[in-house]
Amino acid sequence: MCWPTTFLLVLPPGRTRFAVRARDCHRDVAGIGRARTSNMSTMRDQPTAQQWEIDPTRSSLTFKLRHIVVQQIRGRFERWGGALFIDRQQPWLSNARVWVDLSSITTGDPERDAHVRSSEFLDIARFPQAEFKSTNVDIPDGQVVIEGVLALHGIVHDVEIRAAIGETTTDPDGRPRTTFTARAVIDRQSFGLHWNQDLDVGGVVVEDEVEVEARVEAVAGEGYDRMVESDPPAWPG
Repeated sequence: MCWPTTFLLVLPPGRTRFAVRARDCHRDVAGIGRARTSNMSTMRDQPTAQQWEIDPTRSSLTFKLRHIVVQQIRGRFERWGGALFIDRQQPWLSNARVWVDLSSITTGDPERDAHVRSSEFLDIARFPQAEFKSTNVDIPDGQVVIEGVLALHGIVHDVEIRAAIGETTTDPDGRPRTTFTARAVIDRQSFGLHWNQDLDVGGVVVEDEVEVEARVEAVAGEGYDRMVESDPPAWPG
């Protein structure tokens, strides 16, 4: 009589190849398979409310805008940070705060970077930092919509950010980590960044809309289970 045989395979996280050999009804049965397994920590119930601190060493803040009609300028900020409090069940309690050191801007062209930092553009001597603070957070269908105010170039203006939350895992030190991707479109004219030049062929040197993207890896702060009344860390300097 042949009895059905059941195998239980315990596999490490990640992509795994495995081989099975067994004897079934007097026949040798062999097989090779592939599996994609998950870290067990991602399968546990995660707290619905957490405070996250941005890890700037594993995150990026980039931007792009149209230049001379057909080209794009792409750049990034080297020094920035912040914190987020995300409550999935009560999203209106969530908040986000981000600071950016504007002197850390780089576009791959030192001459252009110096111009952007000058009084004709960002004027970092007077306005060295930009700050974003949320005023409302909503999470419809898993998409995070963050409404807030951006202080830039001495002007405070409303900005809407669209974000997506990645999977939560645990790092080798036992700390929960997660990822966020956030995007916003900013009208530089709204912040008094008016510099431009007309082109002989029509159009202008720099367009007004600036697309900003943050790819964030964040680590959970201490006591993140319920920190509704807690403020993110103060802005540096």
